[in-house]
Amino acid sequence: MSRQVIGPADMNSQVYDVHNALYTVANDHEASINQLKANPVLSVTLQNPLSLPANASSVAYWNTSNPLARVGTWATTDGGTIKVPEAGVYRFTMSSGGWSVTGLSKVRAWIITPTARGGGFYYPPLNEPATNSFTLTARMNAGESFTAWVVSWWNGFRSDNGLGDDRDSWNLTVEKISA
Repeated sequence: MSRQVIGPADMNSQVYDVHNALYTVANDHEASINQLKANPVLSVTLQNPLSLPANASSVAYWNTSNPLARVGTWATTDGGTIKVPEAGVYRFTMSSGGWSVTGLSKVRAWIITPTARGGGFYYPPLNEPATNSFTLTARMNAGESFTAWVVSWWNGFRSDNGLGDDRDSWNLTVEKISA
């Protein structure tokens, strides 16, 4: 059994230093949250229905006048070609949903930037794995544009049930993830 006498310095290190460390961690988290509130992540989330006839391809046009979310100024002249507001690394995430107009169809989508091209998903599956989203990362300069393309095979494809149904099931989110 130790007979060490605990003095003020020992009590300080066991009580104050612990509380100070916990406060510092909490304060750092709060500062990070406040910085995000002051400078939120540059991003845009768009959504639209899409309809393609059999064996067709098209630029995906997005409802840029009414985005689901937007931080920053994203320029477009037609809703199909969109310019990034700042230079940096961007993450593009595109997802789909829908149904075949007259039976089995196959749909594929991709994003094209000046420095990268990538994409994926097949919908609906036909004896092979299928996904309904993909992600692409690309470095872009301020003012450079990207587009999303969609192609259908065999039969037509649509993301809504026709007149009166506005199932906006094609989504695109673009986020600046690094300078």
